[in-house]
Amino acid sequence: MRNTETYILIADSHLREDQESVFFAMLDRIRDYQPKGVIFLGDIFELWIALDGYESGLHRRFLDWCREAKQHFEVGFILGNHEFYVCERYTDAFSWISQTGHTSTEGFRFIHGDLINRADHGYLLLRSLLRNAFTRFLLKITAKKIGPKVADHVRVSLKPTNQRHKRLLPMPYLEQNSRKAAGEQLKLIFAGHFHQYAELDFGGGSKTVILPAWFAAEEIVLLGTDGHYECGPWRKLLSAE
Repeated sequence: MRNTETYILIADSHLREDQESVFFAMLDRIRDYQPKGVIFLGDIFELWIALDGYESGLHRRFLDWCREAKQHFEVGFILGNHEFYVCERYTDAFSWISQTGHTSTEGFRFIHGDLINRADHGYLLLRSLLRNAFTRFLLKITAKKIGPKVADHVRVSLKPTNQRHKRLLPMPYLEQNSRKAAGEQLKLIFAGHFHQYAELDFGGGSKTVILPAWFAAEEIVLLGTDGHYECGPWRKLLSAE
């Protein structure tokens, strides 16, 4: 398939400032590859609180790359559970950005995956507490005095959430999500969040593909507009040969 008929999917890089060289080398290769689009399926950063006092040069470098890249191909961003308030501040940096998910014209559904498991009550409560206007206001007005401490607390608090649920895929909820998508005539679902690669076909539902965590093995997915896809290391899949 031609590059212009290919989406590049990336999930769960959990990027920190000491890891940026390889990640941006991949982004440079993506720019040269000129795909139909690149879609970030959440948790691209270990923590991204999109407020003054909480961001770093790493976030700004990524935003600059996205603003330039979207002039040439689609750049989509879905917030993961480690990213906050990006939708409210940076719509200009992406072709589209979403809190929950996005459906392409080809009938592909892209999500992060953190909202699938409705039994993970602890995480869902934490999510609702952190993602509201009042918490955003408090973080904003306290940024200069205690911003770094608050950010570190948020980062640490996210670590234990979902761990028990991530060890085993929440199959009943994944199947429920798959059948709902089939009812909406969607062809494929792509998700991150679970830090393991899986292809799930429940029969009668839309096939679900869970991406591996980029930080673990630097793997991505290439998805053709015809529905064919391949998962593997970015250096191999984006090879110029």
